[in-house]
Order: sequence, then C-alpha cells, then structure tokens
Amino acid sequence: MAARLQRGLRPRNARGAAAVEFALIVPILLVLVFGMIQYGWYFFAMQSGTSATSDAVRRLSVGDCQNSVELKALIADRLGAAKTSSSVVVATPTFTSAASGHPTVAAPGEIGGGVTLQVQFDTANFHFPFIPVPDDGTVTRTIFARVEDTTASAGGCS
Repeated sequence: MAARLQRGLRPRNARGAAAVEFALIVPILLVLVFGMIQYGWYFFAMQSGTSATSDAVRRLSVGDCQNSVELKALIADRLGAAKTSSSVVVATPTFTSAASGHPTVAAPGEIGGGVTLQVQFDTANFHFPFIPVPDDGTVTRTIFARVEDTTASAGGCS
C-alpha cells in the first residue's frame, strides 16, 4: 500500500488516461474557439457595415454625396478592416417620391421623399472546418432615411 501511495494515486493501468481524455476534448474546444473568432469577426463586419451605411444614407438625405464614386469611397473608408482588401463595395441608392412612394430615377430625390441605401461587401472568411459563415462572408446592410434637403453643402462626401 505504501508503494502505491509513493507512485501516485492512479493505478498502473490508468496511466495515459488524461492524455486520451484531452485528445477527445480538444477538437470540440478548438471548434468553439475558432467559431467564436469567425462569428465575432462577422458580427464586427455587420456592425461596421451598418454604421457606414447609416452615415452614407444620412449624407444622401441632406443632399451631400451624390456622386456614386465618392459614395463608394466614403463607405469603403468607413468600413476599414471589416472588408477584405479585394472586396468590392456595392452601394445602391434608391430614391422614392414623397407623393407616390414609388422609386424615382433622379438623385438627390425630393424633399419629403425617401432614400434607401443598400451596401454589400465581402468580409473575411477564415474557412475553418465545420464552421459555416452566413452568406459565405458577404454582408448586406440596408438603411432608409427621409430626404430633408437636396442642396449639396461644401465638403460633399468627405
């Protein structure tokens, strides 16, 4: 009995059991950790997309930022690290009439009408095994604002 206490509390046939248990648990823990990293990044991209789209639609609703190239540059700048370096930012503004509520073609719209801006971009997809990413990492945000002014102020999209 004394010899058994000196060697440790485990019987001789239980050596290596901790290593086997660890090997069974590690894959589950890794999937959880990498899943939190992937979804955390995706939610960061969604929040950045919402913020960038809100800022851009606010500028559209007051008459600023009517040039589509400047609009995409503003959104891409506001997205920062949320988009991949190779992702293309697609910004689609739609102006609606105040009277009919139907889409109009002309920017900057009319006072009392509305502007809806849909922004779509790709975010990082780390391609971890067993961890699916919604829409394969493509984030789409849509924001509506009421048009308050149609005269562009100095500064535009900057």
